[in-house]
Amino acid sequence: MSKFDDIYPLFQEYDMFAQTIEVIKQPNVYKAMTPYGSFVCKRSTAPANRLAFVGNALHHLHQRGWDGAVLPALTKYNEPFVQRGESTYYLTAWLPQQVPLAQWPELMARRLAELHQLSQNYRFDDPRQVEPLIESMLAKWTQWLEQMKNCLEIARGRTYPSPVDVVFLANEPFLAEAAATSIQLLREWKERHRTHAHFRLSINHGSPYPPHLLLDRTGSARLINFDRARYDTPTRDLTLYYRTYFQQIGDEEEASRLFEQYTNIFPLRPEETDLLAIFLHYPERIMRDIEGYYLQKQGWSELYAVNRFEKDIDRFMRMSRWIRHTF
Repeated sequence: MSKFDDIYPLFQEYDMFAQTIEVIKQPNVYKAMTPYGSFVCKRSTAPANRLAFVGNALHHLHQRGWDGAVLPALTKYNEPFVQRGESTYYLTAWLPQQVPLAQWPELMARRLAELHQLSQNYRFDDPRQVEPLIESMLAKWTQWLEQMKNCLEIARGRTYPSPVDVVFLANEPFLAEAAATSIQLLREWKERHRTHAHFRLSINHGSPYPPHLLLDRTGSARLINFDRARYDTPTRDLTLYYRTYFQQIGDEEEASRLFEQYTNIFPLRPEETDLLAIFLHYPERIMRDIEGYYLQKQGWSELYAVNRFEKDIDRFMRMSRWIRHTF
């Protein structure tokens, strides 16, 4: 019995067969060789209705001339995925070359702007689509802030502070102020736009990280992995993009140039720019660090934890300076 017995039959749904299969990333990503070329087969945890919506939308954008994504292959029944029991699978063409990290910021900014611009749909201009995001952010941000206060008492109560305690205690006033200010600004933004009827929604990639941008044979950058994609305000993608950018590179002057490049393709409205600045101002990654360390959710070593904490605080401070100068 082959360990790929659940994978081989899937290709019948595409009127082809797999000659060989190998694991690319345990436990859900495989590479298959077929007479029609090489494909990635992924077992996805994304809801089937999301895969159907995004898959059909990407094919529609491709028909309009956009080549910025690796499309999910369509089955012989014209579906962008295959369901087997509780598992959902989809195929995409195999592209072996990842975009070099130095090129990722510019190429990703361009592809996101194109995706947001081409997929915006004014039929979905509905404040109720944005309000759930704002409510969930306020709830989570408030919870993290209260949790940080509890962790502060733990750090203060230790007779012999750990290296993480020392870093945390030194930076807690700055982090608490940033978090509280973000919560207040988001509440004010929500109140100002309570009756706003023109929030733009676009397809958000949901994971605009370096591994999710590949080069095809012509050297063109293509987005992959739309498992977390959703119809939402484009500021959601931009927030993830800039948090990743400042973690990886973090040059403030380059960040401004990238923002200009994005807005040249997809100009943001004033309320969207304000929302982006508020999202970025909240120290979300550091709150996750505090949660992981003090609640022992990650099992980090002390050395790893303090190095991560110091690096994340440094990157956040750099991003905060950029936000103040840009917005």
